[in-house]
Amino acid sequence: MIRKLLLVGAAVFAPVGLLTFASTTAGASAGPPDPPVNCSVSATVTFAPPGISVNGSITTAKTSITTASNETFGNAGTNCTGSGPNLSIASKNVKCDKHTPGQPSSNPACEPGFRGYDSWNNFATGGTASLQKATKKLSFTINGITYTTKSTSASATGCSGGEVGFKVVGTVKGPKNDKGQTATLTACLGSTTGTGTTAACQANFAKCINGPGTVQTTQLDPATSRVDIH
Repeated sequence: MIRKLLLVGAAVFAPVGLLTFASTTAGASAGPPDPPVNCSVSATVTFAPPGISVNGSITTAKTSITTASNETFGNAGTNCTGSGPNLSIASKNVKCDKHTPGQPSSNPACEPGFRGYDSWNNFATGGTASLQKATKKLSFTINGITYTTKSTSASATGCSGGEVGFKVVGTVKGPKNDKGQTATLTACLGSTTGTGTTAACQANFAKCINGPGTVQTTQLDPATSRVDIH
């Protein structure tokens, strides 16, 4: 009888012990925050083929895709190493006028029955909204730490040297010990490739705006592009 009571007691109290252990583990401290991040950023931005021009291009597709690839983090006063994801930035194409070629005026290449994309007007008016949507959730690794973030805003910004740039601000979701910190990406557009462009345009994206020629790619300038987490 005594042995039976002991077995019953063990069966009753064992789950309580396990629950107590689990509760203690779940509430454990995440540890101190990681050191603040201030790193340079490099990447290649490839615009939807054939590229950005004054007239733009036409398609039957509802969206066009700009990509950002080969994202790496470098030294910006502290040692930084790591890489980020390739991004697909979808932009809504403009519906051409049903009757008149060249309309709307934002897309001179327009023809009835098509949609216009990749005009300089499209870039100026739709860039930030498309960028924020593409960067809504990100995961990247810096100095061996994998961060996940959720963006809260995207805006156009000027960069030193007169470069065109974008600033994306978000909140860190992981790792747990860095949760709630602010993550800011400043992307400054530097050198370009394309056809029929000027030497000034090839050196600085800002010099390409409104032509001549077609801009196919641009590089994020690591001297002015930054990712900050703190």
